[in-house]
Order: sequence, then structure tokens, then C-alpha cells
Amino acid sequence: MTNSAVVNNMLTFDIEEWFHANYDNVIPDYSKGSSFRAHMDTLLQMCSDAGCKATFFVLGCIGENYPDVVQAIAREGHDVASHGYGHELAYKQTFDEFKADVKKSVDILENLTGTKVLGYRAPSWSIVESNLHYLEALEELGMKYDASIFPVKTFLYGIPTAPTEIHKPKVNGRELGIYEVPMSVMNLTGKNMGYSGGFYFRFFPEFFIKQVIRSANKQGKSSIVYLHPREIDANEHKLSLPPKEHFIHYYNVRGTRSKLNNIMRSFRFTSITEHLKQQHQLNL
Repeated sequence: MTNSAVVNNMLTFDIEEWFHANYDNVIPDYSKGSSFRAHMDTLLQMCSDAGCKATFFVLGCIGENYPDVVQAIAREGHDVASHGYGHELAYKQTFDEFKADVKKSVDILENLTGTKVLGYRAPSWSIVESNLHYLEALEELGMKYDASIFPVKTFLYGIPTAPTEIHKPKVNGRELGIYEVPMSVMNLTGKNMGYSGGFYFRFFPEFFIKQVIRSANKQGKSSIVYLHPREIDANEHKLSLPPKEHFIHYYNVRGTRSKLNNIMRSFRFTSITEHLKQQHQLNL
């Protein structure tokens, strides 16, 4: 496959409030309110205008607080997947706590949409080497894919040696019956680095991200974009963070919405479920 026009990339959003984060000793002021509902209206409109379908990884608590938003996502034909219940780090939970957390979120989302939740993404990419076997819980819950693994190494997350292509992961020598959809990376000075989501999306200039996506597509490979609702609004409330964390969390939020809009219109995007159906014979 050499024509980038025939490659579908994957568009994903982690659906949470501005105060959902995993930094130690950070206590947000919940009384400030949020612009979450407006952000969701904007994202859904952007998807509609660009003709894109996306996967929305939704927290269970968001489903409880904004049931109409979750129903709107499903009504627009997008993939509603799980982001856990309350944005807790998976590697700080026991296996049973993790499984119960995911199941709680899945039950809430399925009751709202009337459709099966097929996928999961851990808060802050918190499926790492030490808890890779937690993927068995997703298999036991009847889910079809996980999108929690970032093949990089950072102070917060990552499995730098993880496969970079969609695959069936192995745990204790057994191939699981679910797909792993790892986050897109590029090779920079011999190391994997993200380029198309979150901080990386905000940090790298638009022309560079387009260049890397185009290069991947020419090789027949899909790129995954991921963002959070708060990242399209520079005026949204902010957590009080140390300088390093503040930089990572908020750098260049002012330019994100227009960059996202331009990239959505420059490439073809679909949901993870649709991509797995088309390219990996996912049977539902």
C-alpha cells in the first residue's frame, strides 16, 4: 500500500474533566466548574464537519454525570469505549480492583448506549510491564481490544520494548483473545517517541505531525491521534502543578484546536473498532 489516501488513521479522545489527572499531592478545586459540555459539543461538531469517526474512551463517572453526552457520542456513530471509572492508575490497583473498576465503567456506558463496549484505554497509559497481565481481566470481561500501551519510556508510563503494531498480546506465554492497539510512535535517535497525541501533539508543529503521519501512511501504516477535551480550550481551569508537570500538561493548548481541525481534514480518520474490522478481521 503506497497511497496515503487509502489509509484510515484512528482518531481517539480520552473523555474526562479538566481535573482528572494522576499527579501526587494535587488537589483540584472542584467548585470551579468546567466547560466540559461545550468542549464535547465542539469535538462532536468537528468530527461531523470533517467526516471523521472516532473512539471516545469515556470515564464511568462521566457517564454518571453527563449521560446525555455519552448518548450523543453513540448517536453520532462513534465508538464508545472505557477509560475506567474514576481515572485511577491501573498499576496502583490490584487485579481484582482493576477488573471491578473496568466492569463498573462498562456497565454504566452500556446501559446508556445500549451497545457493547469493546475497548479500553487505561488512564495515563498505566498498563506497564509490571501489570501487563491485567489485560486478562479485559479478556474475561469479553472486551475486544486494549489501547493502553505506549511503546516509550517516560517517568509516568510506557513499555519501550512493546510491539509498535496492532497485535494479540501474550501473557505468561499465552496469546490473549484481544487486540492490543499501541499508541503511535516514531523513531528518534534510536528511541521511540510519540508525535500524534497529548503533549506530543501540542509540542510538535503541525507540519511535522502531518509529515510523520504521511510517511506512516505511505508505508501502509495507520497513525493514532489522541487528545482530551481540556486540550482544545486554553481558557479552561488548570491544575496547580510544579513547572515540569505544568509544561507537559498545558504547553500550547492555545494552538491545539486549530491544529486538530487541520489534521482531521488532511487525513482519513476512523474509530479503532472500524479499523480492526477493516484491517484485522475483528468479528463482533
